[in-house]
Amino acid sequence: MVVLNKKSFTLPRVEREQFIRLMRLGIEYNKDKGIFSINNFDKIEAVVDTISNILNDEILFLQNCMTCNKDFPCSECKYLEFCETKNLPFKCVCPQCLKNGKTPQQKLF
Repeated sequence: MVVLNKKSFTLPRVEREQFIRLMRLGIEYNKDKGIFSINNFDKIEAVVDTISNILNDEILFLQNCMTCNKDFPCSECKYLEFCETKNLPFKCVCPQCLKNGKTPQQKLF
């Protein structure tokens, strides 16, 4: 099992067709740094499948806390078995913020 950060992850050299598929699925590549990041989450299931196939392993993504902006794995959450978006790279509230009763800041327009 491989745990990736949606903001910055590396992959082994991929074939041209796989690279084009990743770009079409919403992945960005920073040539200068040699890192990938997720830009678009519309086809996230296909992204997970494609990267899993490239790595020949199951992948998980870190979550990003909406309150403290900390990255954390879903395995730390007490709601893991009920979560419908577990291990997908979305925003959530980390266990520490849940424990302390912190809630995400609401933006007023």
